[in-house]
Amino acid sequence: MSARPFGQGKHELLARGLLWSGATVLTRTLPERDVLLVLNYHRIAVPDRDPFDPGVFSASRDQFYEQIAYLKRRVSLVTLQEAMAFVEGADRAAARHCRVLITFDDGYLDNYQAAFPILKSLGVQGVFFLVTSLVGTSHVPWWDHIAYVLRTAQRRRFLLRYPADLAVDLDAKGFTPSLNEVFGLYKLPSNTEPVRFVSELQQEARGEEPPRCPRRFLDWSEAREMVSGGMAIGSHTHSHAVLTQLGPEQQLSEMGQSRLLLSSELGIEAEALAYPVGAKATFSDETQQVARDVGYRVAFSAHGGTNLPGATSRYDVKRVGIDNQSSPRFKVQAAICRITGSYWP
Repeated sequence: MSARPFGQGKHELLARGLLWSGATVLTRTLPERDVLLVLNYHRIAVPDRDPFDPGVFSASRDQFYEQIAYLKRRVSLVTLQEAMAFVEGADRAAARHCRVLITFDDGYLDNYQAAFPILKSLGVQGVFFLVTSLVGTSHVPWWDHIAYVLRTAQRRRFLLRYPADLAVDLDAKGFTPSLNEVFGLYKLPSNTEPVRFVSELQQEARGEEPPRCPRRFLDWSEAREMVSGGMAIGSHTHSHAVLTQLGPEQQLSEMGQSRLLLSSELGIEAEALAYPVGAKATFSDETQQVARDVGYRVAFSAHGGTNLPGATSRYDVKRVGIDNQSSPRFKVQAAICRITGSYWP
């Protein structure tokens, strides 16, 4: 499988036009907006020959280096502590400015092998949200498992009935749109039996079980090295369950167990949580209260948007996902956010 080409939609064409016209140069002379933009990465690699979920590949090493180096020249790259101070209203900066926080979800091994050295070399802190049950393992998590089943499906058309009806047609719709539809069904709060969901998907699609894999997630010793190297570590819960599929006691266990493990293994007080998936339907008011009760100072979502002073919830700090964006589009979006506080998708 080759990396997906950059889109040629209207936003991409607009970005290229603005960059080539020199409009982004003019934005440097305009006042900055007081804003916190949180960028959300997953894997730093290319999906060539990877049989799992292509959607978790955020950038190649070269793309990531270029993005962070560009941001360092243009905006204020902040630490987790500085971001939390902004969210809590304790930021005493005299001048308005655009702050950018770099975050990662899941803790894939390439976060240690690729992202960490780049961030360290540029003197930038990244925040790595770890799924504590996955640390150091070769486990294939549910999103990669589902993608593998669809890739190996012998039946190209089939019907899923749990937790709602979904007609899947791989040939008519294509792999990626079909995968996104199946993910949407899996993430519904009514999917209270995720093991059943994957089992029925495999049965209906006649897809294969994922193969045995080498280690896929960074281990505790690597996480300790990252902390010593200036990175921050947060919680992505213990098992990456969709929290709205769980009752309050299960949510408490997911968030609390993860925080305890991070403390015992890394000697840190994990103050930040990233909700698994992070879409609006995957965490609730109850979820936010549990996060507060467990002891997290802030919790990050992933449904898009930026954060403005006095208008940001501590338990819904918004993040923007980075998904294999072209260099022109990334630069234009960063320039626009710097002066408007908005980051268009």
